Amino acid sequence: MRDRRANRSLPPYLLLALMVLVVLGPARLEAAAAERPRIGLVLGGGGARGVAHVGVLRFLEEMRIPVDCVAGTSMGSIIGGLYASGMTPSDMDKTLKRIDWPEVFNDGPPRADLPWRTKQEQRRLLTDAAIGVQGGKIQLPQGLLQGQNLLLLLQELALPAAGIHDFDRLKVPYRAVATDIATGNPVVLGSGDLAKAMRASMSIPSALVPVKLDDKLLVDGGVSDNLPIDVVRKLCQPDVIIAVDVGSPLAPTNELTSVLSITNQLTTILTVRNVEQQVKTLGNEDVLIVPDLKDLSSTDFDRSPEAVIIGYDAAQTKRKELSRLSLSAADYQAYIAALPSIPDTDHPVIDFIQIKNNTRLSDQTIASQLRIQPGDRLDPQELNRNLNIIYGMGDFQAVDYSLVKENGKTGLIVEAKERYIGTDTLDLGLSFGASLRGESLFSLTAAYTMGQMNSLGGEWRSIAQVGGNIALSTDFYQPLDADQTYFIDPFASYTAYNLTLQNLSQYRVYRTNIGVAVGRNLERWGRLSLGLRYGGGHNDLRIGESDENEGDFDEGGYSIRWGMDTLDNINFPTSGYYGDINFYDSRTALGASNDFSTLSLEAAKAFTWNKASLIPRLRLAGRLSGELGIQDLFPLGGFLNLSGYQTNQLAGQYAALGELIAMYRLDNASAAFTIPIYAGGSLEIGGVWQDVNEIDLASLIPAGSLFLGADTPLGPFYLSGGWAKGGNTSLYILLGRQF
Repeated sequence: MRDRRANRSLPPYLLLALMVLVVLGPARLEAAAAERPRIGLVLGGGGARGVAHVGVLRFLEEMRIPVDCVAGTSMGSIIGGLYASGMTPSDMDKTLKRIDWPEVFNDGPPRADLPWRTKQEQRRLLTDAAIGVQGGKIQLPQGLLQGQNLLLLLQELALPAAGIHDFDRLKVPYRAVATDIATGNPVVLGSGDLAKAMRASMSIPSALVPVKLDDKLLVDGGVSDNLPIDVVRKLCQPDVIIAVDVGSPLAPTNELTSVLSITNQLTTILTVRNVEQQVKTLGNEDVLIVPDLKDLSSTDFDRSPEAVIIGYDAAQTKRKELSRLSLSAADYQAYIAALPSIPDTDHPVIDFIQIKNNTRLSDQTIASQLRIQPGDRLDPQELNRNLNIIYGMGDFQAVDYSLVKENGKTGLIVEAKERYIGTDTLDLGLSFGASLRGESLFSLTAAYTMGQMNSLGGEWRSIAQVGGNIALSTDFYQPLDADQTYFIDPFASYTAYNLTLQNLSQYRVYRTNIGVAVGRNLERWGRLSLGLRYGGGHNDLRIGESDENEGDFDEGGYSIRWGMDTLDNINFPTSGYYGDINFYDSRTALGASNDFSTLSLEAAKAFTWNKASLIPRLRLAGRLSGELGIQDLFPLGGFLNLSGYQTNQLAGQYAALGELIAMYRLDNASAAFTIPIYAGGSLEIGGVWQDVNEIDLASLIPAGSLFLGADTPLGPFYLSGGWAKGGNTSLYILLGRQF
């Protein structure tokens, strides 16, 4: 009987076919995978509204929908770039929640990390906005913000892909879209530094300065192509396109009530029109997702968690259309496994450092602040802080970095770019105040600075102030080493101001000084200096009877000063401390009219709980020896300076002031592009005395205030009522530094 299995033997041609399948199995599987539709993902621009893309990506991941290429504009380019570099939607969601958005859309380091000289100048000038002066011509900034912090954030987030400069070699082929501001044409970025490409795509016109790449000046891609469907088609010839439109709708007529709203509407019109043109090209197989973002604006970054949820829900409404693109669990894992691998460059060891520097500062001066040496492992957050500290030294358009591989070694390339407006700048400030008691204050301040005059960062600054008080000053600040630890600062000044004594006599004090200070900067938190000055002046009696205080005087003496300042905000501090100790010794041997010595002390500390802050503050001043002329008396009076009294209404040989300032922030502290608004008040006690024997608790004057304050771009604005013992009350309307 024949074996039945013999009948099951395969014919030769079938056996040969089986062998071919075994040998060519993997290739056959790849071909099968290739038979699925190729999917291109398009992520549109919309500022904070673009965070909804994260929710869409999360849903696509849950549905096991592969993405073969991605292109994005503005915020869509950032989300798309991070996705293409391997960041998961879950990681994006976590990252968005930890980002300090107000800090991102600010320039430079936190105030505590600014150089001491910059902090001191903030006390004299109202705004941080500088106007360039080149060849005698005014040069205005190209945007309100340089975007320094935004670029550093993007570099940190994109660090895993820092060594990849061909965007086709990312996990998912990627393109960012920007606009050439010279031609108005879209510019598709497919190579280079990933972080800079994303930053260029999000260069919001007038808000962020344009990015210069390959001799092109690039602004936000939304102006020319806010939903780059055409770019994705060229990138990977997809069979299906998933497009996500998060653009802002046109505002109705009743909301177009200001210059700002009209300007914003014009930009929106351009965006809406180019989106409409792109949407018309979608076919029946393509999927358009439009999240219902309602009142969420392009600046509402603090509502990022809400935007993620809205994006996810919008994708869910397209479940039916998207389900046909879903892979099995096994096929999706195979798709993930087949994606290109990206070497881990999160914390690489730095083998060499290169400085690219087109400023007048020496490479050594810049390198000294990096705090990283060859052989160190890169800490991206620490590097970002140090780069920002360099940026805070001034006169920089941007200070950023990139990683390169050369001969198997990892290099850190730090690039410092000179400001577009140049190193010579003009700063303007306006201050005014008025009270119901008839007091009025007004001053206009202009500061002209010639920066980076040499490789160590020498700076010549001249300041003029006109108004109730007149001040003219000039100084040349010269660091003596690359670390800018030691300095010399020669100066000259002229001032004219009013001073009222307790007997109600009022003087106009005129004084001129020349001198020099030498010292040591204590990192960025403090300074120790020794100063020498010589000069003279005149006391002109305006109100009252003539006395011995009227007439000329000469000055000559030396000072020793120790200052500390880590406050986060000069106007409305919520953290940090401030301290100043100043000893001055007037000597006839140095040209003074008489011998005397004084000591003054000021200290403050800010504490914050959520939106509430407390700021205890103490000021003490007095003579140690000799007798002071009226030009050297210590004044009190004015808002937060024995509120209720007029400015400098009290003056004496000794002065003391203790106060507790409380304030509560009324607006959303986590929101970007806002003007902080505070409600607060103060409890104050202090006084002035002519003799040390007069000082006792009974002579102290209690005072206080209530205020509404706003930290505006023009400086701090206050509406306040003040009270002091003795029936002194004042209502203040103030624009200017008070702290």
